[in-house]
Amino acid sequence: MQLIAILIAFILTGLLSPGGWRSARGFNRLADWLRQRLLPLGLWNHAGGLIAVVIPALLLVLLVQWLVGGWLFGLVGGALGVIALLFAFGGGETLEAEVAAFTSAWRRGDEAAAQRALEAIAGSSLEPVPLEAMPELAAEHLVIRARTRWFAPVFWFVVLGPVGAFGYRLVVLARAFGDFHDNTGPGYCQCSARLITILDWLPNRLMALALALVGHFNATRQAWAARWIRTSSSGCPRRGWGRWDWPPRTARGTSPVKRWGTPMRCCVGDCTSGWRRSPRRRCWACSS
Repeated sequence: MQLIAILIAFILTGLLSPGGWRSARGFNRLADWLRQRLLPLGLWNHAGGLIAVVIPALLLVLLVQWLVGGWLFGLVGGALGVIALLFAFGGGETLEAEVAAFTSAWRRGDEAAAQRALEAIAGSSLEPVPLEAMPELAAEHLVIRARTRWFAPVFWFVVLGPVGAFGYRLVVLARAFGDFHDNTGPGYCQCSARLITILDWLPNRLMALALALVGHFNATRQAWAARWIRTSSSGCPRRGWGRWDWPPRTARGTSPVKRWGTPMRCCVGDCTSGWRRSPRRRCWACSS
């Protein structure tokens, strides 16, 4: 039933006109109403503001899913899933329309129109960029938008059902409200950004893996390995490889010779990792 709901939602989202009940206008009005009343009471500029705009609607959807999700052999739950996915996909123009507008403007050489189309893909205002640099930037923002509008909502729908897709969309709208409206408060913005980062952590990696499988997997694997080694072998106190007294590989793919218990001067002070100094006279546990 979930697969059928996803397919129906993808078909309908291209047929429905932009705006309407799927847009952010209703959520923004509700969030602004709550902010005006909770901010003077000191209940807004922290996680409380985020809870106020997300949890009540989320509990309502969860209650409906629990009460009527199994009616008519699950057809009511499937319909609820389609509605939740349509809401989670957003009420703006489809990504295909935004990409077509950018491609048309870029091929014409219309820099102003291409810049506007690029900002539409990014979903925010951008610094002006040269015309020849726009396609690469558009591809980067397109991947992020596809994650936010399609991949992550479908992922949370598969994991949690309609309440997952609906809840993810609410958190996205809550963060957008903090980013594009005045007087929302830094505490509210930090909480919403932290929550969306947590929700995007696993979808980001699954989407990257999916793109690697349909693209150049070896190049992706090498890039991941290089980044993992670079991040895991940097910093002191001991992190990554140094946490287990295991040295990263050198440029030739061989490990350095181990010398136990020899204190050395590293980038931040005495280090007893016991590994040979690098050519820059920094221990392996602290080398970046």
